[in-house]
Order: sequence, then structure tokens, then C-alpha cells
Amino acid sequence: MQDRNWGVLIVYGVLMSTAMSLPIFGGSVVNTAMAKSLHWSSADLGLLIVVNMIATALLMPLAAKLTEIIGIKKTMVFGFAAMTVGSASLLHFVTSPAGALIAFSVMMGITCAFSGVIPCQTSVAAWFPNRRTLAISLLYAIVGLLAFGYIGLISQGIERTGDWRFGWWVFLVMGALDIVLTAIFVRDPPRRQDVDKPMFPGEMDVESGSKVVYPGKTLKQALAMPLFWVVTLVMVATTAGSVFLAAHAQVHLQSKGFSVFESASSMSLMQIGMVVGNLGFGFIAPRITLRRAVALGLCIFALGFVVLANVSGHATLVAFAIAAGIGFGAGQVGAMAVISHYWDHAVFPMLTAIALLVQTVGSAIAPVAAGVYYDMNGSYLPSIYVMGVLNVVAAVTFYLAGYERGQSSPSPAVTGG
Repeated sequence: MQDRNWGVLIVYGVLMSTAMSLPIFGGSVVNTAMAKSLHWSSADLGLLIVVNMIATALLMPLAAKLTEIIGIKKTMVFGFAAMTVGSASLLHFVTSPAGALIAFSVMMGITCAFSGVIPCQTSVAAWFPNRRTLAISLLYAIVGLLAFGYIGLISQGIERTGDWRFGWWVFLVMGALDIVLTAIFVRDPPRRQDVDKPMFPGEMDVESGSKVVYPGKTLKQALAMPLFWVVTLVMVATTAGSVFLAAHAQVHLQSKGFSVFESASSMSLMQIGMVVGNLGFGFIAPRITLRRAVALGLCIFALGFVVLANVSGHATLVAFAIAAGIGFGAGQVGAMAVISHYWDHAVFPMLTAIALLVQTVGSAIAPVAAGVYYDMNGSYLPSIYVMGVLNVVAAVTFYLAGYERGQSSPSPAVTGG
């Protein structure tokens, strides 16, 4: 049976971008404007982001469990309801950093955890069993493109109105809109014990829905498999690299003689490359196997760090940004595609939550350690090469661990089709 519901992917892209990109990217813009207007310190502003990250990471396992208990739709409605309450509070009541910690950091953390990656990817994996890798690739590409829109809308709106509250109006409207979209479009996949229940219309049948490498594994069994932790290593390597670049790449480039504008433009080019990597992975993986596509993406990401270490002119600046973007985009999609192809949707939410929790903690070490080393030695070069080596190690490890020696011919799960 061919997948025919690609239109619903746009809806999930809107939902996931609102839950993830809007708090991260849009929140950065409006929080900065709000903090400046209310005369908060830089430490207060940084604390808002840190607490939001911690809240999101800690709540993800709970969100995954809740999808099993009450279903994906109700879980997502709860998350977007938290966004509407939090944004309304930021609009009308919050005037202190302590209030913002609750209304933004905690409430938007609830939205990220309960309405973001876990429920959206679980749903997309269920809607598109036959072309799951391509669907997840397109999902991330849509999210990346909408992130640009949120940043432009909020920054331009605040600039024209002169009021940071415009940003929270965007949050409030999108939260309310997504509650409606969730109620209309989101469906709960059948539970394992309900295999006779009709699947999503026109998309899934029981046979196609069971094409995973390790069907029927319990959460405990999946967590006992070294392969899951290798996939988690992939996630830590790619995220650590991206966080390092966000925190330190512009400082390194400026130390190499690039202007502030040129350094900042590399980040924009990297975002474009990321969307290319998201899309490209979905088309390449079925042709060279999922295992090889993930390893290739990590190697391209590592190449970006090698170019960054030796950047010397405009051409190498562009090469670094594009390679880093493509590699991260491919690795980002690849890790999630692997989890969805190797284990079925019954354990997918909790496996994703645990992997994301480890990813958040593990990747947070990179920018801190790199910053400390730079303060002591005045150089980012060792840290840059460490990031590159980490991604090569993850690539080789997954390439070997993901090989299914017991299969005479590749299954759709292994090839990523």
C-alpha cells in the first residue's frame, strides 16, 4: 500500500515547529527584547534558557509515558495549553525574572516536551510506515523553514511596534491555533494489543506497520541492546557539535580575521545546509541503506569541523557552513529514523525521550568545556578537532553496530525505505 497522506505532514511540521522552534528561536528574540526593556541582567536572560532546556529534558520521559496512558492527541493538547497559559501570563502579568522562569522556562518546557519531538515523530512514523525516513526528513525540513519565519515575524513585529509583547501574542495565537489543529488532525496509533483495530486510513496496514528490525521488543529489552546506546552516541555527537558551533564558531571566525557580518552569515548558510541535509537524507538513505547514510552524514559534519579549523577565506567559510549544516541535518534526521526503523511504535516514544535526555546532558558539556579551554589557552582548535573526531567515532561505531548480519537481504527497515 502506498503512502497517500503527505498533506498531513505539513500539519505535523507546523505543530512541531511551534512546540520546538518557536520557544527556542522565537523565545530567544522576544526574551532578549523583554529583558532589555525591563532592565534584567544578562544572567537572568541566560537562566531563562538554561532552565527551559532542563525542564524540557526532564519532562520528556514523563511526556512519553503520558502518550501511552492517555494518547498522543490529549498529550499534545496539554502541551499547547501550557503555551497559551504561559504566553498570556507573559503578556499581562510577568514583570520579574522569577515570573518569567515559570511562565516561559517551565511552561514552554512543558510545551516542548509534551507537544514537540516525541509525539510528532511518533505520529509521523505511524502515518508513513512505508516511507518513514523520507517523511521524517521532510518533517525536519518543514520545521527548519518555519523557524526562519518565526524569527523574521517576531523580530520585525517588535521592531515596528516597539513593544516586545508582540512576540508573546505570536506565541498565544500559535498555541491556540495548534490546539485546534491537534484536535482535527492528530490521531492515536493503535496499541500493540489492538492490532485488529483499523489503522490510519489509506496509510497503514498491519503488515507494513510491523516492518521493523526488532519488532515486539519491550522497553527494557530495547534499552539492554548496545545498538540503542550507539544511536544515542550519534545524537550526542551531532548535538554537541551544533551547540559548540552556535556558542563559539563566530568568535573563532572573528579571530581568523572575518568581520562580524561574515561570521554571522556563516550561521545562516549553515541553516540552509541543514535543511538540505534534512531533505537529502530522506532521498539518499533508501538508495545506500540507512546505516551508510547516517555514517555519511556524520563524516560530512566532521569534515565541516576540519574546514573550520583551517578556514582562511570566503570560499572556505562557505564550505565550512554548508558542510556543517548538511552533516548536522542528516545526522539529526538519521538518528530519529534509526529509532523508528529498528523498534516499533509501542516503545518509540520512551526510547526517543531517554535518548533526548542523554543527548541534552551530554551535549551541554561541549560548549562549557570549550569555553573554559579557550579562556585558559586562547584557542578553539583542539576543541574543534575533538568535535570532528567525536563525529567520526560515532560514524564508525554506528556503521559497524547497525549492520544486520543475520539478514540475507536488506529489509525496508534497514534500507530506510
